[in-house]
Amino acid sequence: MSVHAAPSTPGRHLNLASPLFERAADDPSHAALWVDGESYSYGELSARAGRIAGWLAHTGVGPGSRVGVLGSRSAWTYAAILGSCWAGAAYVPLSPRYPEARLVQLLQRAELDALVVDAAGEAALSAAVVEACPSARLAPHESGGEGVCLGPEALRAVEVLAEPRSMSPDDLAYLMFTSGTTGTPKGVMVSAGNVAHLLGVLRERYPLGREDRFSQFFELSFDLSVFDLFMAWGAGATLFCVPDTARMTPARYIREHALTVWFSVPSTAAFMLRVKSLEPGALPSLRLSIFCGEPLPAECAQRWREAAPDSRVENLYGPTEATVACLLAPCSEEVPTTPGRGIVAIGRPFPGTRAAIVDAEGGFLPAGESGELALAGAQVTPGYWRDPKLTAERYPVLDHPEHGPGVWYLTGDLARQDPDGDFHHLGRLDHQVKIQGHRVELEEIEAHLRAVCGGEAGVVAWPLQLGSAQGTVAFVSGTSLSAADIPARLATRLPAYMIPRRVIELERLPLTPNGKLDRKALLARLEEEGKGADGPL
Repeated sequence: MSVHAAPSTPGRHLNLASPLFERAADDPSHAALWVDGESYSYGELSARAGRIAGWLAHTGVGPGSRVGVLGSRSAWTYAAILGSCWAGAAYVPLSPRYPEARLVQLLQRAELDALVVDAAGEAALSAAVVEACPSARLAPHESGGEGVCLGPEALRAVEVLAEPRSMSPDDLAYLMFTSGTTGTPKGVMVSAGNVAHLLGVLRERYPLGREDRFSQFFELSFDLSVFDLFMAWGAGATLFCVPDTARMTPARYIREHALTVWFSVPSTAAFMLRVKSLEPGALPSLRLSIFCGEPLPAECAQRWREAAPDSRVENLYGPTEATVACLLAPCSEEVPTTPGRGIVAIGRPFPGTRAAIVDAEGGFLPAGESGELALAGAQVTPGYWRDPKLTAERYPVLDHPEHGPGVWYLTGDLARQDPDGDFHHLGRLDHQVKIQGHRVELEEIEAHLRAVCGGEAGVVAWPLQLGSAQGTVAFVSGTSLSAADIPARLATRLPAYMIPRRVIELERLPLTPNGKLDRKALLARLEEEGKGADGPL
């Protein structure tokens, strides 16, 4: 059954699949997706998403439901995300690269109504994972064994959902899990209204169209992928899934596919700079280049501008709790730099977002004073899944001197607003770091270290370059395990980017006078060890 356009339904515009559905009706043969060397048209992708949505609807999935999408960046996974949205459900992206224990933990926390897997996801369906899965499971083909999934026959047996369902602003669009201090990931609830506001602001700022060719750089379990997918399909453009082999040095891929829109973490640009991929004029096709997820070195921004002379270059900032990004700093002729840090300022808030600096008691501070960055407005999310205590703590009601009482999200980022109105990121107030753009709580790694070692553990970000962590180093004491064995034990519990690069055994961990772990002493040890070395430890 083909999918045809229908008259606009109130609330349907809030459904993330609606732009694809409408583009498929207007221009079905235009390429929507390029992945694994194959091109998929708007008509093909829409038809597949509509069928998956029909199967989900047949199982009772709709607004208020949650659909897990366990897959790699494959054509089936993109269709599964769209199908989940089409059915009016919140999608919950899960990486098949996660260790079994972490997948089980996330599946149990998410309380899914259905699960869609691709081939990589199906391979991750161990007996323990299956036990945590919902009974409604769909794969690209029928499968047997413990991880039995329905396939194409199930899709052919149900009606295509004719059009994306209407949603209210309060319905969840997606549930995204991030690192948590207790060892348990936090689920950030993002509403349809949150995402609609984000995309509306970005579409107004970036007038893009069907001739554009977007990069799809981020893992789908990373919330920056929301920009890749829904900005591209909202513009009727083509989305190019950057293969893993090209993700660190993508200059050749950008040129070969004549990409016009690039979005990545700054560490990719920094690596390209180190390997001399950012020579002047090296990226002539780009007309929009944006970076987010970690501090952007000012030198990288300047050299990218030279490599992509026809491109607008901008630095975005935003936690998952404020829907992808909510502050922006243009990098034009004069790159706005944070004094003393060599990084690009995080700029000014999007329309509909308010940013302010607060003290430890929630009092608002004037420009020039440093404190915690707080955010309010249409992109601030409802809170954490099944965690009202943490939600109340991180989303307090504060009394702003101009706007009055309202909910603000406390980011945990140390920041300052300059006299011109620009905000500057100065680091973290807690023990959270960014590694390859991923939010990582050092205390979560420590919790898992204690679990596998049976002793004490401390973790620090090391080395740090221009405000970004390149990795972590762990210190342990009181364990019978050797330092060499510990990373392999952690690999069964944590994703690769969270596993420390080194594990160092100590007789005892250094403590502050208050009896807390002295991270400064651990860092001082590494700095002393690194003196005279040729490069980072």
